[in-house]
Amino acid sequence: MKTILTAVLLTASVAGMAVAQSTPKGAATPASTATSIVGTWYGFVGWGCDGPPVQDSLTTWTFNSDGTWTYQAGGGYWIQVEGLVAWNFNGVPGLIYSANVTRNALNGLMGYPAAAGTTPGTGCFYAVRGAGQPTPPPAPNGQNIVIGPPTN
Repeated sequence: MKTILTAVLLTASVAGMAVAQSTPKGAATPASTATSIVGTWYGFVGWGCDGPPVQDSLTTWTFNSDGTWTYQAGGGYWIQVEGLVAWNFNGVPGLIYSANVTRNALNGLMGYPAAAGTTPGTGCFYAVRGAGQPTPPPAPNGQNIVIGPPTN
């Protein structure tokens, strides 16, 4: 999953540079082609970005046009600017997801931001727009996709 995230971020960076370099000084910038996050998405989540991602009822997210979102265990609030979206969890303080949005896919990272000197839990995810429930891959043992990797 790290390779996929790296490739997508590199592609987005190169595309952004090409647009910036091809726009003459003083000219209008290209119009936004960002896709709205509103709708149902099936997420594939991997804490630590290693191993197979988890996809189940807890990773099925519905984003509403009023800035709220829901999933089986709760929900929260989301914001979107152009092709970048971020959301929080009402019942899980400090957990934040952020992704690049394309027409039918999200590619992002999640975690618990922390003060210097602490080690927050982090991970990677991708999601596809809902058109019917995808077949989930097998879940790794011992992971809870809501609160992060198991603690020892």
